[in-house]
Amino acid sequence: MTDLPARDDPASSVAPGPETPGQPPTSTRAAARDAVPVVVGYVTLGLAAGVLLVAQGLSWWWAPLWSLLIYSGTMQMLLVPLAGAGEPLATIAVSTVFVSGRHVFYGLGFPLERVRGRLAARLYSVHAITDEVYALLASKDHRLMSGRYVLTVQALSHAAWTAGTTAGALAGTGLAAVVGERIGLLGFVLTALFVVLAIENWRTHPDVAVLCLGMLAGGTGLLVGGSAALLVALTVLAAGLVALFAWRRRGPRPGRKNGRGQPGPRGGRHADSCGDSHGNSRGDSQGDSRDDPARSQRDTRQEGAQC
Repeated sequence: MTDLPARDDPASSVAPGPETPGQPPTSTRAAARDAVPVVVGYVTLGLAAGVLLVAQGLSWWWAPLWSLLIYSGTMQMLLVPLAGAGEPLATIAVSTVFVSGRHVFYGLGFPLERVRGRLAARLYSVHAITDEVYALLASKDHRLMSGRYVLTVQALSHAAWTAGTTAGALAGTGLAAVVGERIGLLGFVLTALFVVLAIENWRTHPDVAVLCLGMLAGGTGLLVGGSAALLVALTVLAAGLVALFAWRRRGPRPGRKNGRGQPGPRGGRHADSCGDSHGNSRGDSQGDSRDDPARSQRDTRQEGAQC
């Protein structure tokens, strides 16, 4: 005998969210399970970041300190050569805005309302928003998510990044004792990272105009040189991207004709020709449609669908 679902059950009337089958996002165990991919990635990338820090001549203890206070993978890697070269604070601040400014917009869709209780917990949740953590939490149903789940995912990810950078810095310190000054050659890790990111971005979103803007900004920074090189390059890149976005937003003008001498889809000759064809077809079939009203309505619907 088949059991019928209860009609009075309120849970059956709730539309299912994006949550995947399995344990709901409420417990610490579920958070630990879901955070495994992020933890593995953070430990691996953190090792490279720690080695890069030591390769630039900085002390190993900067790695855990930056990981706890800054907690931004790309910015931490970019901060290493900036701090090693003694760049001014203005350049570092502007670079931080360009690189990590996107985190401000993450707050629009972040489930901060699920984190209830003390103010310190909510402030830490805001501090611990990263790209990977945001993507993980965005794939879950916010209505079923608990504050414990959110904080556990963030704490595990943060701990993994801190442990990775610290282990990398300690390994780099031991390696520096063996190879000496040649440890500076590991600074190519940062260049390799951004090359890989550029290749992956090109494979996902190939855009020749954006590529040319990046090359132009980089070339301009090299020409300027000195402590203002990065600031100038970022300014040129930002101005170029804004101009490119505004130019693409304009689109084709209504009166501009295409290669075959016909206006675009916003109106013009194409609409007139469609109207003319309708007039001719109506004139040809007028005599037949007078005797058959149903046929007249069917022909009118077909002509409208063609336009």
